[in-house]
Amino acid sequence: MPANLPLFWKTRQRLMASVLVLVIFFISLASGLGEFMPARASSPLWHGLQASMVHTSDGPAKPFVPPVTSTPANTDVPPFPPTIDPSTNPSGADTSTPTDTYPTSTDYPPSTSSGPVADQPSYPIATQPDTTGSNNGIVPQPTNPPSTQGSNPNPTQPAQSTVTPRPTPVPTAPPTATDTPTPTDTPTTTATATPTGTPVSTGSCTANSPTPTVTPTATPTLSATATATDTPTATATSTPGNPVLTNLEQVTNSAFGTDGSYVPNSWGVQKSRIVRTSTGDLFTVYISAGTGLKDRTWHLMHQISGGKWEELKKGDAGAEPINILVGPGDELHLFTWPGTKGTLVHLYSKDLGRTFEQEDVAGNWSTDQGYAGATINTKGDMVVYQTTEDDVPGRFFWSYYSSSTHQWTFHKNTLDCRYTYAFFFLGDKGDLTITAMRDVKREELGLTASTGFDYIFNDIGYFYTQDVNVANPKLTFIDVTGVVPPQNNTDYDITYLTDSYIDTQGKVHILYNNLYDGPHHAIIEGGHLVKDVRLDISFSLGTKARITQDSQGHFYVIAMSQDGTSLNVYPGTSTDTDGTQLMSAVSLPISSNPGCADDDFCHSPTFTVPRSGNSRSDVIDGVYGNHNDEIYFQINLRGNS
Repeated sequence: MPANLPLFWKTRQRLMASVLVLVIFFISLASGLGEFMPARASSPLWHGLQASMVHTSDGPAKPFVPPVTSTPANTDVPPFPPTIDPSTNPSGADTSTPTDTYPTSTDYPPSTSSGPVADQPSYPIATQPDTTGSNNGIVPQPTNPPSTQGSNPNPTQPAQSTVTPRPTPVPTAPPTATDTPTPTDTPTTTATATPTGTPVSTGSCTANSPTPTVTPTATPTLSATATATDTPTATATSTPGNPVLTNLEQVTNSAFGTDGSYVPNSWGVQKSRIVRTSTGDLFTVYISAGTGLKDRTWHLMHQISGGKWEELKKGDAGAEPINILVGPGDELHLFTWPGTKGTLVHLYSKDLGRTFEQEDVAGNWSTDQGYAGATINTKGDMVVYQTTEDDVPGRFFWSYYSSSTHQWTFHKNTLDCRYTYAFFFLGDKGDLTITAMRDVKREELGLTASTGFDYIFNDIGYFYTQDVNVANPKLTFIDVTGVVPPQNNTDYDITYLTDSYIDTQGKVHILYNNLYDGPHHAIIEGGHLVKDVRLDISFSLGTKARITQDSQGHFYVIAMSQDGTSLNVYPGTSTDTDGTQLMSAVSLPISSNPGCADDDFCHSPTFTVPRSGNSRSDVIDGVYGNHNDEIYFQINLRGNS
């Protein structure tokens, strides 16, 4: 027995050790299960995510987008705009939902330009839109309209690091005229700041008004609206270029331009007529006579670098010239109004015009000549618009396309009276800037009827909204020129808007011709009219003047001579920071393909600019008109400087 005792104890020790190991194992296992058990509560979320995916046979799962429903527009007009309840209107009003994307492109122009914005969303292939109308008001003008950064920052607010303004104006008093309410799906709105200052009418509609107060400021602001880059630059002087004409040739001699027959190809100072892609391809549009007043024919012309102009496509334009835009991925966008029947057709190409898709953009569009235009920002968001035929009240009809949701949203703003020939600028954060000239019959202003043309243009307005994504974007208004009374009952182009532009600092530049005082340059910054100066250019050039910047941000005013034989380029001086201090003109001869003086039949130089989708560059490509001729030109703004 004693001899076997050590063996017994050894066996017993081994057994106890084994049991202990098993106990520890089961305790650890139970603890581990306890850690993993709570994860089961999250499993419904995963199933929910799976349920929100639509699996297709031709590719990976795609996010499910719930359908948008809406209600037809109500034709009754109440005294005030309706209150929208975000809880019952969670999504965007009057929307259309397409799909798919476009390829990217190579860089153009070379080092002198920042080129298209990289890695931006591109326009999808459209599906049949599902839309309804929505109605929107206008905010009475504050003396100092609010904003944050960029195109129209509020000077009372501290500077922020963001590059795009997000002012949020709301009405301080009900509009003079109201909009038709539309029950509709609308995006959720956020709290807004109330504009400060004394409210006035929503667009001046009187025969006389006080002269606007100019509030000078030297405070630089940040860029926000439809610029070539999201990175703003501080105000600084740059060296002026030495502009040279590098190309001049005829695009067509078949444009519609018969004297006395309207609407001619050259009509519409606000039209976007030419774009350039990153590959160097050029695209321009014009109209020919078509089958009648409401059915002109549009033509899309294409030129590869160093090649000849060729027609790619044509169709029914409606009553007036169409607009063309280029997207950040070289997408081409055309906007037409076939038959002038209140239907907006959007044609778009992702392969440099070789093939096109199209869609109808729903909305309560005008069935008359619409004074239409279009704009695009660096993200590929777009706005297409009309200014209606009614004098009092006036209206802006417009539809906003979001490159992130791939939806169109229709809006309407009601004004005291009509403003037309509008320039729209869409910022990268959804802010919208509008400049336009008042266009009403003399009798509406209490003036004596004219013995000839009875419409009068004698006031220019500026309109702004902080966010086009809210349910009912409201516009704030600034009277830029004040009403300039006519000196007789035959004068009509008294304050004639010739161009508008938003610079690299977000300042809004407005060129106009005062019939009695010559060409002017007004600037709005920080929600203020900060400058309105008489431009130091020839009196006769006032109705054909444009403004732009080169790749360094240097300003140039470009105007056609009265006899149409030269393009006169006025570089800013070496100390100029805003295009108001100009050098003597550099005269570029164009007598081999001349322009002419008439505003309607000989349109002014119209060239590649950011609001049409092109980056700022030292090289601008443009067109001008002379009755049946449409002429292409190219200018190197810096030349051999």
